[in-house]
Amino acid sequence: MAKVINCPCGWTTRSDTDDELVKQVQQHAKEVHDQETTREEVLGMAKPE
Repeated sequence: MAKVINCPCGWTTRSDTDDELVKQVQQHAKEVHDQETTREEVLGMAKPE
C-alpha cells in the first residue's frame, strides 16, 4: 500500500515502500529545510494513500 507525506511547504511525496519514502523525505528535509529527520519521524508523518 502506498504512503504519502505532504510537507507544510507544499512538497508532496508518495511511495510503495517505507525505505524509499524515508529516503525521499530525509533528502527533502536536509536540502530544503536544513533539518535531520529520523526514520521513525518520517513514518509517523506518513498517511496511507
